[in-house]
Parts: sequence; C-alpha cells; structure tokens
Amino acid sequence: MNINKLIEDAEAGDMKAQSSLSCLYREGDGVPQDDEKAFYWVKKAAAQEDMYAMYNLGYTYWRGEVISEDYEKAFYWFSKAAEKGHAPAQNNLGVIYLRGIGVDIDYEEAFMWFLIASNSSLTCCSDARKGLGNPNAQCNLGLMYIEGNGVPESKWEAAHWINLAHRQDSERAAEMLDEYGLWDYIWRIQI
Repeated sequence: MNINKLIEDAEAGDMKAQSSLSCLYREGDGVPQDDEKAFYWVKKAAAQEDMYAMYNLGYTYWRGEVISEDYEKAFYWFSKAAEKGHAPAQNNLGVIYLRGIGVDIDYEEAFMWFLIASNSSLTCCSDARKGLGNPNAQCNLGLMYIEGNGVPESKWEAAHWINLAHRQDSERAAEMLDEYGLWDYIWRIQI
C-alpha cells in the first residue's frame, strides 16, 4: 500500500481513502499511531456518508476516545450508519434505547433495531458469516426475552436468538446459554 498516494487521494476528497487513512492512523498501521489524525479523517469520510466512517465516528463519541463522550453525537452518527444498513450501528441503537443512554428508554425501538441487525446480511464479520445476522443483536434480543423488557418473558425465544449467535461462535452467546440455563432449550429446539 502506498501511504503517500492514500494521503493524496484523501486530501483530494476521496471518501474511501479518508476512511482507510483514519483506520490506519487509529491503529498505527503503516503510519505512526495518531488519534487526532484518525479523528480528522473519520470526520471527513463520515461527512461524505461513508457508512463505516459514520459508525466509527459514532463509536468514537460513544466511547469518549480522543474526545469527550457525547451520546447525542454518537446517536446521530449511529443512526446515519444504521439507516444505510450497518448492523453494528443498528445494534448500538438498540442498546441506546434499551438502556436509555441519552434518550428515554424505549423497548419497542430497542427491539426493532435489534431485530433489524439480527436479520442483516451486512456484517463486519468474515464472508463465512455473511447473511447470518449480527450476533450481538441476537444476544441482545435473547436478553430482552430473558428479562421481559418490552416483550413477554420467554426462555424459548431467548434460546432461539442466543443460539443463532452461538452458531456464529459468539463467546457471549455461549456464556449466556450457560448463565441463563438455556442449553436444555437448545437441545429441544434441535430435536
């Protein structure tokens, strides 16, 4: 990869180059690690509606990396990425509504975003997992059914959603199956 060409393209307004350059600076991959430059370039790419940059910018605001936490801006950028079909952004919107982070708790909205992400064919995972949905969202749907948050409590429904994540080798799903005693339900579902 030619870093100078990437910088030149980014400076000329190439959205993909800006997004890529942001990731390289964030990770220190081929360039010195520089959070400020990473933030600069991710903002440029997000402003041009690069879905991945919008998600990364939302995540930066969410986690308070480089800058102070700003849940309103995180919500804004996650919403923009989610509308373009970015499953992790959709999942994060579900978490925001489920926990009431910067918004009122809204189980219906949380459920909707988790369901959309759970059924998404666009993931950040490997091609082998394409089309299987977002495993974090599937676990979150399962948790909603376990806790009865806006839906009737149902270990069957919880087991169904968490098992979908488990089939994608989600460590969180395996832990949840143990923690909530759902293995019995999984065996019955598969019979």
